[in-house]
Amino acid sequence: MFTVIINWIEVWSPLIPLYIFIIKRPNEKQLQIIAAYLLTALCLNFVIDISWRFNNCMPPRLKDNNFLYNISSVLRVFFFTFFFMKTTSLLSKKIYVLIAALYMSLFTFYFIFLGNNFFYFSSLLHSIESVGLLMLCVSYFISLIKAEEVFFGFDPYLIIISGLAIYESVNFFVFLFYSYLMANNAQSFAKILWSMPNIIFFIFCLFITRAFYGRYN
Repeated sequence: MFTVIINWIEVWSPLIPLYIFIIKRPNEKQLQIIAAYLLTALCLNFVIDISWRFNNCMPPRLKDNNFLYNISSVLRVFFFTFFFMKTTSLLSKKIYVLIAALYMSLFTFYFIFLGNNFFYFSSLLHSIESVGLLMLCVSYFISLIKAEEVFFGFDPYLIIISGLAIYESVNFFVFLFYSYLMANNAQSFAKILWSMPNIIFFIFCLFITRAFYGRYN
């Protein structure tokens, strides 16, 4: 039973904060962006796990679910770039749009002009995601440190960005070496390493749950 729970952790983890979001209905409208991300992640992770557990029954295109991880990475970049744009004053909106455009340009260059297969897991794509979002997180933390007035109250945005920083900082090393390990006969270690993103995703969902819950009465 425990093994089943762990195997499906990336599917049921988003349900926890989504449930809290529904019953608590937080006042901050920007949190709807995170709820939309969680709903998207839930759907993608469900298809990913179904295609893995029932691989023999899947159509040829869905037997390899690596392209879904690539899609998930791209969507995470756009959701959280949009979240930063709406909740912080780190950069102007034009800069955020430029970041998104640059990311899409790199994406297009990597998969189209360099001829890399989108249906294979891309360590580079995920590593760029981690570096980009981590830079935004660190910039946010630095802006708080430099602020003239320090706010000690409840801040759902700080909680979410802290969770995102932990998620991306751990996953960066997993994503960076995963493809190399798989290509160099270290599949057993790579599979063990791959359990880390799922566990960290669960922890990230707990951070989001706390942000959705709001202040304790």
